[in-house]
Amino acid sequence: MERTLKLAGNQPLDVLETVKCFTSDDRAETFEHCVMWARLYLEEQYHNQISQLLYNFSPAQVTSTGAPFWSGPKCCPKPHNFDLKNPMHLDYVVAAANLRAFICVQVPEFIPKSEVRTVVTDSEAQENNAITDMDRLSQLQKELPSSEELKNLKIQIVAFEKDDD
Repeated sequence: MERTLKLAGNQPLDVLETVKCFTSDDRAETFEHCVMWARLYLEEQYHNQISQLLYNFSPAQVTSTGAPFWSGPKCCPKPHNFDLKNPMHLDYVVAAANLRAFICVQVPEFIPKSEVRTVVTDSEAQENNAITDMDRLSQLQKELPSSEELKNLKIQIVAFEKDDD
């Protein structure tokens, strides 16, 4: 903390905000969370922040001398909308999610299941799978949120076509 507070300019604020993000606000516990974080981070960095900048300093903005604000070394930025068909956008999300996962996600050590039964015949395998499936079905029913908890949930449906590249 002492070393961070001695940094120049806004560096202490940037460092502490990053530490807070990694340790409490947006702590990643699963890879799925890392992917979600990466997608939202891309949106914040390449759309929202640029849109805010353009809101504060419009492309038509002029200085007190009447010169265009966005001139010379200051090029007017353009916000980017996320595009699934843009390989650079997908590469960004994949790379950011992998970096975040490498930093944050603790992969549990493999522990074999205690109850292992050797299957001898196909019918025994089917019977064993049916029992396991029913157990898992029952477990999932208990783990799902109640309809009351989900009443405000909004999910955007996306069509999937397996032959659409």
